[in-house]
Amino acid sequence: MTAIPSYLQPYFQDAEKSLNAKLAKEIEFSGATYQILVEDLYTHLEYWVFLQLEAQGNIKDAFCSCNSQDEGCLHQLVAYLSLFNTNEIPLHLRFERSLWNHLCFLYEDRLNDALMELKQLQPGHYIFQSSSEKIIFSIKALSDSSILFLDELVTPRPKETEETSLKFSNLSNEDLLLWREGRPNPQLRYDLSYWSDLAKWLMRKQDNQEAYQVSFQYSKKKLPNWIQIDFYDLEIGFYLSEANLPFIIPSLATVKSPLSVRNANNQGIDRIEYDKTTGIMRIFEGSLEKAPKIKKESDSFLNGIRLENWIFIPEKGFYTDEPHNLLQTPELEGEQLSVALTEHQRFLSTLLMNEVIHRSVQVPSYQLFFDKKWNLHIVAYLFEIGDLSLNYSRIIGDWAYLDGEGFYPLENKRFEEVETIIPIYQVSDFVTQNRGWLNNIEGFHTHIRSIEYQLSYQVSETNRLTFQCSLAKAKQRARLQDFGVWVYLEEYGFYSKSVGPFSHLLKPGFSLSPEQVPLFIRMNRDELSLIPHFFYEKCPLEKTKLHLQMTQKGTIKINPEYVLLPFLKDTNFRLFDDFIYIEKKGFYELSAPLRLPEKFRYPVELAGEELDLFLSYEMEEIRPYIHDIDPRLLKPQKKQLVTSFVEAEEKKGKGWYRFKLYYQTENGIIPITALRQALNKKKQQFAFFEAGLIALQDKQLDWIRRLDKDRFDKDEEVVFLTTLEFMRINAFEQIQFFETENLDLESSQKNFIALQELQTPDVPNITGLNSHLRPYQEIGVQWLWFLYHQQLAGLLCDDMGLGKTHQAMALIASVANLYRNYAEGIQRHFLIVCPTSVIYHWQDKLEQFLPGLRICTFFGVKRSLAAFHQSYDILLTSYGILRNEKELLSQVNFEIAIFDEIQVAKNQTSLVYAALKNVKAQMKLGLTGTPIENHLRELKSLFDIVLPTYMPNENDYRELFIKPIEREYNSHRKDILNRLIKPFTLRRKKEDVLKDLPEKSEEIAYCDLSPYQQQLYTEVLEQRKRHLMQDLKDDQTPIPYLHIFALLSSLKQICNHPAVHLKNPGDYQKYSSGKWELFIELLREARESQQKVVIFSQYLGMLDIIENYLNDQKIGYASIRGSTQNRKEQLQKFNHDPSCEVFVGSLQAAGLGIDLTAASVVIHYDRWWNAARENQATDRVHRIGQMKGVQVFKLVTKGTFEEKIDAMINRKGQLMEEIIGVDDQNTLKKFTRNELIELLTYEEKDDDHMTLSDVE
Repeated sequence: MTAIPSYLQPYFQDAEKSLNAKLAKEIEFSGATYQILVEDLYTHLEYWVFLQLEAQGNIKDAFCSCNSQDEGCLHQLVAYLSLFNTNEIPLHLRFERSLWNHLCFLYEDRLNDALMELKQLQPGHYIFQSSSEKIIFSIKALSDSSILFLDELVTPRPKETEETSLKFSNLSNEDLLLWREGRPNPQLRYDLSYWSDLAKWLMRKQDNQEAYQVSFQYSKKKLPNWIQIDFYDLEIGFYLSEANLPFIIPSLATVKSPLSVRNANNQGIDRIEYDKTTGIMRIFEGSLEKAPKIKKESDSFLNGIRLENWIFIPEKGFYTDEPHNLLQTPELEGEQLSVALTEHQRFLSTLLMNEVIHRSVQVPSYQLFFDKKWNLHIVAYLFEIGDLSLNYSRIIGDWAYLDGEGFYPLENKRFEEVETIIPIYQVSDFVTQNRGWLNNIEGFHTHIRSIEYQLSYQVSETNRLTFQCSLAKAKQRARLQDFGVWVYLEEYGFYSKSVGPFSHLLKPGFSLSPEQVPLFIRMNRDELSLIPHFFYEKCPLEKTKLHLQMTQKGTIKINPEYVLLPFLKDTNFRLFDDFIYIEKKGFYELSAPLRLPEKFRYPVELAGEELDLFLSYEMEEIRPYIHDIDPRLLKPQKKQLVTSFVEAEEKKGKGWYRFKLYYQTENGIIPITALRQALNKKKQQFAFFEAGLIALQDKQLDWIRRLDKDRFDKDEEVVFLTTLEFMRINAFEQIQFFETENLDLESSQKNFIALQELQTPDVPNITGLNSHLRPYQEIGVQWLWFLYHQQLAGLLCDDMGLGKTHQAMALIASVANLYRNYAEGIQRHFLIVCPTSVIYHWQDKLEQFLPGLRICTFFGVKRSLAAFHQSYDILLTSYGILRNEKELLSQVNFEIAIFDEIQVAKNQTSLVYAALKNVKAQMKLGLTGTPIENHLRELKSLFDIVLPTYMPNENDYRELFIKPIEREYNSHRKDILNRLIKPFTLRRKKEDVLKDLPEKSEEIAYCDLSPYQQQLYTEVLEQRKRHLMQDLKDDQTPIPYLHIFALLSSLKQICNHPAVHLKNPGDYQKYSSGKWELFIELLREARESQQKVVIFSQYLGMLDIIENYLNDQKIGYASIRGSTQNRKEQLQKFNHDPSCEVFVGSLQAAGLGIDLTAASVVIHYDRWWNAARENQATDRVHRIGQMKGVQVFKLVTKGTFEEKIDAMINRKGQLMEEIIGVDDQNTLKKFTRNELIELLTYEEKDDDHMTLSDVE
């Protein structure tokens, strides 16, 4: 910190007391200009202090609103000291070098001040998303005060101006002019944005020593690609692209970061100082950071990732050679200093102690005059004449140093020195070589005619440009000097003694039509610049505007307005293409932001196809110029579907409602009935409403198009919808209730909530069900009852073991009671279809829990429907029988059809799918724990069975959901699909609803290949892999899925046991297997602890080996495979016989619909491609009725593709959870080309493990 000015020193003690009492309340600043609100130590009144600092931190200017008569006051010193806050440099310099400033400057440059694109997730939580909907910025306020501040920050604010904002105080005239033209320089644009305010807020939190934590996320290249900063009341994160990292790296040194910023050999620069008296910048050697040394020759350095001048070493930080380059020349001046400022601007900015290095580029201006000996003096200045000539200011190569202001980069610099002197004998040559430049300097114009006459021009009332000759009117006392070829006349400039080589282009009397003028100017720009006042030196326009208005006849009038600078506002002007002519001032070529598209430079009226073309394409082009617009021409930023009236329409039957629906925009509401009328007009592309412009081709309106005309009552503004239609529309539109002064408001709101929350007016009567339902099951039955009452259908997707069967039986009981009470004599029939393996399990449950209903088990060779209608209530059959008896069963009308394990019909081309579609039932209910096993297409198949026509058609479903979700991971489309299916799916997890269920622990148990397995594995891989890899790497060759899966299946069998691959399970003892040894150990430990064990494998050969071993060891076991006939006996044996210690089953046959709760250990001998199937199988043990904790072991062979499969299954385990609601795993059925290449080129290994890449 610099010394306190002498006139403020008497206030020092009181100033320290004020700072300790935190009486410096608010600090606003822009560059080195500050406004600080200070509370008086004694009177407690508040005063604003204005401070302007020099680059070194000294006070340049100051005043206080207390109006003290003394030179300084206590408030000024408090304000001044508060800027340092125990630091050596003032706040604005610390801010300029800070991480907060660098991050926010980068994001403003990338995103601008785009408030409309800032998405609010919840109060105080905002994100930015890229075009692919990837989150690239997130900020979340965690306290009331930070939420309030953040909301104020992002709320659109009044435009800041020179009169109202501090941010204009340090601007040059040129920058001000650019701002007035709507083209602010990048620094001002940033200063005026909320990004700058956000950066200053974060800087203030750091300055106040609020605790924070910085963390990073990393890309596949192991580079940081996300920085997260968490304060106690704020969480903020930024995406970091590789290209932008070098810009951010130096500023990381200003915060406590887990990634350090260091020099490669731990030698660095301690500080940098500039001596303005000598023009020398001195580099003082020190250390960037006390950190472990990393030599440039070390592996970690050589293997680091280069980012321009930086090397990134993962988990360590950023290292640079840059300081060494500067330390080679510890004293920089002249050209060396200029090069250093240009090449190391960011780095120097962070360490230069007493000066500012500005980013904004400046163009030098020049003052010209002759001395008494007629030598021409050219003096450069930046902001005001003489500023580079005073004190220690100077030009240093491509930079200028302005005393008290700092360093500025220069462009378009014409001379190397601040002052250049052209001797009298060189003036003539200088004028000839620089006449174009001189012609822009008042009093030094060059004239291509002799002094006796000069060429001028005139623009007529018809806009013709004519050149003419006029006599020079030199003042009598004007000084005149002959320089040979040129004669200088004071205040008029230089006159040629002879006709120049270009004079024949510009003859007196030469005239051009208005259409010829622009091209002529462009082709003869240099010659025309020699005519005094032909070109106007500054842009005369402040802005260009367009006014858009609709007429009563439905046309659009567009009127342009050209706003001249205030001092030109009464001056006549004319347009010549991209040039504007200001009367008596000259021509000026308008910059792109001020050029209106040619079609709209003059008033125009649009109608018909021209109007449609304008609204479809041209309106976006002119949007930056629009000043005011008819609200009917404004496309709404958002259309929210709302309803103000909901009433049951009993005339049309159960499940019909009357709605008053509107699209609500920021400007009002649009009745849907009015939109339907507009859609009926075939040639109309747009509809005009006071609430905004609606494009009738918008796909958002497709749901209106699909409804028949008789669904709309335009007089009452009513739309008739079924519950199903409402649900579908609500999924896409998220309908909200819109309160109006409606007599039926309360009733409508109640009906709306009932539809949204799936409420029914009565409670289902489950009398006759001999089962006590748990609370979550009661909720499930209530949901099923709603679907039934609304004539809908659904999928009950609860976890295995949560009693889907009981909930389905409760629905059957409720419907049976409904017709028993209200419709005597009318018999309703129910259908239950299930896998063959559980048909008798269902029969037992129905007889046990619904004894009052008669069950016909339609199964076996002697099956018959002859007595079904009169003698039975429930028809129980299998999918195989339904498929074979499709025509017979389609003749029966069922009240409810229940399809257990409905996922067996996921393939829409299967006969089972066709048979289920053919079933006639008032309501169809699917039971499944895995509605999505492999692919989103399966979900549509299941819905097409239970709710035909609800899902979009094949093409729309693929474009809306499959491609965006499965290929692009589009979270927005996931949300829509979730809303679409949510009313018709119910899924609960065991851990959420069964708090008393014992815990389940899962672990991957790793093993190694035995030497023989390793040899066999390598041989098989070498034989088959090479041609597969060639096909995979050729995008034009179809992926050979069958061959790949055949190879993988062989490798899995080898991993299991060589005897499985060699088809010799009877002699399994002749071969060694690492996995088999692990299995034997796990089985031994389980038996010693007296726990029953369930073992699953997908290979029958492996089951043979396990059973052979159990027989050899005389261990009691039960077994179910696809061919097992006595399934019921096998289950009873395992669950009730103490001597039966082990259950052996294939995943396909024993993974569904059975109860194995006698076990407490599950071993998955091999991983199934579909993790959901594994979970289903595990849930045979971990379900209602389980009294012990369950251990699950999944065996994986290290160093083989099994390890990679396990990782890929876990990585892809989110799809079902995100779409259906909850689940822990997803499936792995079909790999992409890249995934298969990745799988077959698995490289992670150690010396003890072989991998697939070893055989390349």
